[in-house]
Amino acid sequence: MTKASWEGLFITLHQISYESPIIFALFQAYFADKNFDVLEACAMSQVEGLTQDEWKNFIAYCGGFYGNASNYHSFGAMKFIPELSSDKFWGILGSHPKASEAGSLINYALTNWKPHIDKEVFAYDAPYTQLNFPSEGGITAYFSRNMTQADLELTKEFLLSKEAMAKGLDMLNTRVFKQSDN
Repeated sequence: MTKASWEGLFITLHQISYESPIIFALFQAYFADKNFDVLEACAMSQVEGLTQDEWKNFIAYCGGFYGNASNYHSFGAMKFIPELSSDKFWGILGSHPKASEAGSLINYALTNWKPHIDKEVFAYDAPYTQLNFPSEGGITAYFSRNMTQADLELTKEFLLSKEAMAKGLDMLNTRVFKQSDN
């Protein structure tokens, strides 16, 4: 059961928001091979002006992320953001002892993944405030961001059809991505 839950987490991350899998991978890289006290000491000594409260806020955000398997609350689907500045958040991640070591997991993660989610971690304006259909002012990883309300209705109609059901397609476990307007 534990293994199934762990494996299911990766599905959940991809279903909730586009940035969730990357945030998860960043946190896994950050916490992977270092003692928690070492990470705190590095952050406190390397991130200019970092306070103990800001470190605690960073850890609280990480805990909230892991607890919800996303940066959106599992109940209510509202987004939560770190309660510290973007500079200090990324500074903490960059203070990892191996962050500047070429070939390390944390170096790779910060170099290659941060640019893809830098905006999304702290964005707290529409549509990033809640999980919902894009046409209703939210975001979801079930449907691509370029889908219109008409696209969503067509998708729903198809997924409720006998043809889709015969193929085992279900609205509750299907992701749809619009590749073009054609």
